Amino acid sequence: MPRTEELGGIPRKQLNIFYVLDTSGSMDGVPIATLNRTMSETISSVKQLVEKTADALVKISVLLFNSSCQWVQPKGAERLEDFIWEDVKAGGMTEMGLALKELNSKMSRKGFIESDIGSYLPVIIIMTDGRPTDEPDEALEEIKKNKWFTKAVKIGFALGPCADVNLLEKIVQDSEAVIKTDSLETFARLFKKATVNSIVMQGQSRTTADVVTGKGIVNEIMGGDGDDPYGFSDDDDLFGLGDDSDVFEFGDDSEYGYD
Repeated sequence: MPRTEELGGIPRKQLNIFYVLDTSGSMDGVPIATLNRTMSETISSVKQLVEKTADALVKISVLLFNSSCQWVQPKGAERLEDFIWEDVKAGGMTEMGLALKELNSKMSRKGFIESDIGSYLPVIIIMTDGRPTDEPDEALEEIKKNKWFTKAVKIGFALGPCADVNLLEKIVQDSEAVIKTDSLETFARLFKKATVNSIVMQGQSRTTADVVTGKGIVNEIMGGDGDDPYGFSDDDDLFGLGDDSDVFEFGDDSEYGYD
């Protein structure tokens, strides 16, 4: 039986964050370098957040897919405080269907969602810059039968002009929960915000009647209502990135590898 996770003697509900990341050949060069830096800085920022507001036990699972797919943590979800991002390389095809099948196999209490005191809705953040090179329809229909997946907070990132936006919308089950951008700098900033807001809004959902959704998170990080309740105002630079900071050393005229 899974052991009860405690902080200062107080059991914490578990919050699983699943990243499903495209590392196919089209991500080679600047895109994969950006992804590596974004993941490293996102994890660092989330650790700082959780240290201050640790009312949930955050666990991280990362699924990389190209011609095959693999979990960064094959033995199970890893506690946030223990997780360290190690740079990955790009190469191969875009086997999205295979990735969905593998994700489905681990989204259960017998898989990566194990907690003896309960769990928040899991968060799934999926990113791709291309179109699938396999047939994902069967795997997509199958994972929709998984209640953890169906109820999960899902956010999609369509990176670059070749990303299959339509497929991402089907996966996250809401066209307004997909962020489309050709800018790697924009991707980096919004990816971090999506992760942080997912944790903050899940924690707040305990005391409100609000249901956390991918659409709701996207609306917040895109400034949907003009308010900034989660600390992302222009004057508050959560990630230490000033307006003049070029976090990945890309100038404004950089093509980011996308024509």
